[in-house]
Amino acid sequence: MIIQSFNLVKARSYELTSYGHCYRYLIYQALERAHVKKTDVDQYFNFLSELGRTILDSRSESLNEEELADFFTQYLKRFVTTDKDKMVNALVKASILERRADNLRFKYRYLFYFFASMNLADTLHRDNAAKETISGLIDTIHLEKSSNVVLFLSHHSKDPWILDEILYSIIDIFPEEHEATLETESLRFLKDFVDSIPEIVIESRDPHQERRKQDARRDIAERQQEETLIDEEETNLETEEKASALVKKIEKVFRATEVCGQILRNRIGSLERESLELLYDESITVLLKLLNIVLETSRCLQEEGLRSIKQALRQAPDATDEEITKRARTFYMELNYALIFAILQKISFSLGSDSGKEIYDSVAQDKKTAAVNLVQTVMELQFEKRLDHRAIAKLYQQFISSKNLVCARLLKMIVVYHCYMHDISYKDRQMISDTFRIELYPLKVMESRKQQRKKSTQ
Repeated sequence: MIIQSFNLVKARSYELTSYGHCYRYLIYQALERAHVKKTDVDQYFNFLSELGRTILDSRSESLNEEELADFFTQYLKRFVTTDKDKMVNALVKASILERRADNLRFKYRYLFYFFASMNLADTLHRDNAAKETISGLIDTIHLEKSSNVVLFLSHHSKDPWILDEILYSIIDIFPEEHEATLETESLRFLKDFVDSIPEIVIESRDPHQERRKQDARRDIAERQQEETLIDEEETNLETEEKASALVKKIEKVFRATEVCGQILRNRIGSLERESLELLYDESITVLLKLLNIVLETSRCLQEEGLRSIKQALRQAPDATDEEITKRARTFYMELNYALIFAILQKISFSLGSDSGKEIYDSVAQDKKTAAVNLVQTVMELQFEKRLDHRAIAKLYQQFISSKNLVCARLLKMIVVYHCYMHDISYKDRQMISDTFRIELYPLKVMESRKQQRKKSTQ
């Protein structure tokens, strides 16, 4: 579960679906370059829509010669077309379709997602087949194909039934679980270990270099992801045989909430306020339920985990029992902090945006927990790109006064991470040092090096 959580902390890239309104124009341009007459464009769009739905229903990414012949037979029974071979050749020339090993497929995944979802939106109320397909996609929303088709579907159709189905699927993941609040009492099992962890110190890191490192890690992860998406359905069957039910639920939670976050960003101005708040509320709720499961698992396995860590550390020949015990406690606590911190970031990056603050604040007013306060802080730092010194200092003092040392440290981690990833003025760094009592010397070194670089470039 720990490995799975870390693997899925980075939000998937769904930015392409944010520009659904641009795709139609781009496809028009591609058809125009292939010399398709304007009077035939509607016919081509209809053909691509039907082809996308057929490929989607076939659970593959292309149609072989036999499947393509069956498709054309059924298509010509229902629609009028001038010349099917001419149409396919024009679409290949327009780089919308491609032939590969005698198979016909969409050249780019986003085109397949766009047209398959267009067909679902157009036929949603014609019969039950489209609804059944959509329900199946939402049920398997943890898959790359399903999640992207659902996102494009939310662009093509404003039908509230689709949003309701997504919400029902989220609510149904952990129906009996409680949300993690990160209040003092719920973290008592960690409190006794706090003193065993070294104090946080801000190291001398260049924010631009840190972001480049992060981008490089993301590039590697995305390349690996692309390589593993050759046949997603077969991979999923193997995964279902091997993975536990809990791990599959974790995958579904992460992917479903990423989809909800993208819908929030895409339709912040067109969905009613009540729908936006409900979408955000249910999304953050299921993620906090997952966090509660992680904490409960850690609490139940605390002694067993410590014994395992001690056993591993005993391989160090010069370590005393006292040193091994201290290292084990430290490792256990750092692991818990890393997991909580990772899930808080996951919530913020999946659901946050620079235009949804009003919605997030409204939901936070109802919850008013330490966990939600930390999520709000990450969102503000990430999307507003500013340090609200007073708000952060007030929250930190609130944690200290309530003896919630775990959340106090998490808040430090959140702010320090922001310092590593963004250019922060010396004044802001001074305020951070004063608020959190973090050693200032590394901050001075960092600022001094920046000033030297500026002078050398002038």
